Amino acid sequence: MRPTTRTGAIAPLYAAGFTTAFGAHSVAAGLGAEQSSIGLGLLGLGVLLALYDLAEVFLKPVFGALSDRVGPKPLVVGGLFAFAGVSILGIWAKEPLILVLARLGQGAAASAFSPASSAATARLAGKATGKYFGRYGAWKGLGYAIGPLLGAAAIIAGGISLMFVVLTGVSLAVAIWAVLAMPAIEPLPKRRYTVADLFRQVTQRSFLGPTVVLAAATGSLGAAVGFLPALASERSMPVLWPKTPKCPGSRFLAGIPSGRFARGLGRVWNT
Repeated sequence: MRPTTRTGAIAPLYAAGFTTAFGAHSVAAGLGAEQSSIGLGLLGLGVLLALYDLAEVFLKPVFGALSDRVGPKPLVVGGLFAFAGVSILGIWAKEPLILVLARLGQGAAASAFSPASSAATARLAGKATGKYFGRYGAWKGLGYAIGPLLGAAAIIAGGISLMFVVLTGVSLAVAIWAVLAMPAIEPLPKRRYTVADLFRQVTQRSFLGPTVVLAAATGSLGAAVGFLPALASERSMPVLWPKTPKCPGSRFLAGIPSGRFARGLGRVWNT
């Protein structure tokens, strides 16, 4: 495959990686900021935030094995369309239960297209695996980085409903792009692997132990992403920038992330 052709085929996979990261962090930050308006307590918020990551941890091995059997493209395309479909639920979500279903569905759909897009990147990259995997990771990192920013912008403009509209549109556009640009990739020849074999593998202690630990860690991370905006909202933090004193030194100190460190420096400055 020529480099230009390879790049065009892998580009929608970059977008798929961006989508799963964007979906994870934009909704987490948005729910954290709006948890009081949708009737969520702290425990309910934590559960809702962790659902996406927990679904990914437990379902990715299943969909990864399925990708080996049928090829990655059906999982990439189907997962993205499913992500768009369940995101529609969030547009009209007025109750926590609907948000739970939307969030759990998003995590399950991401579990399908995320490992499949990684596998497809490796298959299409050829000998330049490191180069294209680096780009894939960069786009996924971009989704994690700007997800909260774009989510906040959508909530400011139109509330949580608009945020889910954006997620629906992004995943739908990437799904159509993958249909048109991504080539069909034949499954790798492997020994016969049945559903019973998969069940035995995922129920072994050597698999369940690390998976439970990983699930707890990723769930905690997903919850933390949302709890920070929740705490900021509770403390009535301004949307763009806090009001600071006119003294340039005080402005500098107020911009330091650690409040305790800032207060300590402030005492030194005043003396």
